[in-house]
Amino acid sequence: MTNASRPGTSSGNPDMAAGEYAKLVEGAVAVQLSEQLARLRDHLVGAFPDLEVLGFRGELTLVASADQMPELLRFCRDDPDVRCELLADLSGVHWPAGRRIEAAQETTGWPAYELEQEEGRIELDYILYSIAHNHRFRIRVHLPDSEPRITSATPLYASANVMEREAYDFFGVVFDGHPNLTRILMPEDWVGHPHRKDYPLGGVEVQFKGATIPPPDERSY
Repeated sequence: MTNASRPGTSSGNPDMAAGEYAKLVEGAVAVQLSEQLARLRDHLVGAFPDLEVLGFRGELTLVASADQMPELLRFCRDDPDVRCELLADLSGVHWPAGRRIEAAQETTGWPAYELEQEEGRIELDYILYSIAHNHRFRIRVHLPDSEPRITSATPLYASANVMEREAYDFFGVVFDGHPNLTRILMPEDWVGHPHRKDYPLGGVEVQFKGATIPPPDERSY
């Protein structure tokens, strides 16, 4: 089991800002998985040794490759010790290439940390839940933001149908094998994907108390 460090942090956990990690170290706070999730982690890593494991604030995250997903999701659904009958959620975030500044709360205030990423990526999180065992965890996949593509989970989880359409609509992720991969909220002829960070803000002028406020992309601060 390995942890991949994100530039600008020393925690080895790409989900933890440098300030959060410093706060945990200063407070001598140990954040661990429950015994149930620790056993589940060991079981899954035993079956899929290439998985990267992240445990933070009592939550289990498994980082997998796109090629692994069909087999991994089927295992999570059918294996009696995992038995995740429900794909509870599918969410995404766009991390564009280049430098960015993050602020993190610490005892000294809100210091800023500069992070750099060489290649842009779309991060997909599959939230799985087991009714039988009452456990939940996420499987995370990183896709290139230039042409994000992954096999659809609809043959395994019916709930993936609308969730994948939303990820396609907002992030431009193509799910191969989806029965009806069309936009779900934006019009079909809409140009672009609004939840990507390289999507233009746009907007319209708004009147407010006698003044006119320009759209976000025309404002000066």
